[in-house]
Amino acid sequence: MSIDLPSARIVEWKAFYCCVALTDAKFGIKLETIEEIFDNCPSLERITIPLKDGMMNDDDDDVFYGCDNLKHVDLAGGELHETIAALHFEEWRNDMNEEIDSINQILPNTPAGGWDDEYDDEGGKARAIRTWIRSVLGKIIHYKAEHQHLLDEVATSLQLALPRDIVMNNVLPFLYLPSYTFEVDEEEE
Repeated sequence: MSIDLPSARIVEWKAFYCCVALTDAKFGIKLETIEEIFDNCPSLERITIPLKDGMMNDDDDDVFYGCDNLKHVDLAGGELHETIAALHFEEWRNDMNEEIDSINQILPNTPAGGWDDEYDDEGGKARAIRTWIRSVLGKIIHYKAEHQHLLDEVATSLQLALPRDIVMNNVLPFLYLPSYTFEVDEEEE
């Protein structure tokens, strides 16, 4: 069973508690946070969430308690992928795509925590996803800053060779990254 809640902002605590048939949960970019909503969903394999730091509270490692089959996380919205496609260097684009996919390499072997978890590592999947979100955000912010730095250098050089209005109106608009903003907790900046 799948759920698709593209407009949900808030999902109440334990909303899908013990939903043993749930295999796929999709949320849109409006989702503000995931709390302990998937507790004991043993069939859950895939979730789609927005790229936001603070998506899961640092104190709440029970988000995926008993969700041993959770193996895939997808990112909601296409804005991030548009930004990545617009990055200046292929090396940057490849690094970002590898970082985004890394969670799907980690999750299958990460314990969820639960009554029958032999390691009783409660919250391993939640911690892994939180760490991954911060890593993806950190990298994209870094590459956007590098891209802007290169853009500033190019603009300065072009303005020496061409009239300013030509550079500003006809060249630079094609070099800017999409305007998607990434939400980062103020503590992390």
